[in-house]
Amino acid sequence: MNSLHAPQRPSGLPDTLRLPSRDDRISFLDRLALHAGVRLLLWSAQRTRLVDDRTRHSAAFRQQEEADERSRAYLRGVLLAHRL
Repeated sequence: MNSLHAPQRPSGLPDTLRLPSRDDRISFLDRLALHAGVRLLLWSAQRTRLVDDRTRHSAAFRQQEEADERSRAYLRGVLLAHRL
């Protein structure tokens, strides 16, 4: 859509979505609380993901080791059963 054809708000009228009594600035305490909250959310999500990855990685590693051990045992049995 071309911005030249879009409906434009006349500059003389105030924005009806904003309350005239509200201040445009955000207080330092509010910004600090917002940053702390975002950091905590990111930290908790990362912590959960890393623990989950460790658990899945250890289970997959254990399964691979067990499969390799079964394969070696099978080949050992085959080689010992059929002496050349």
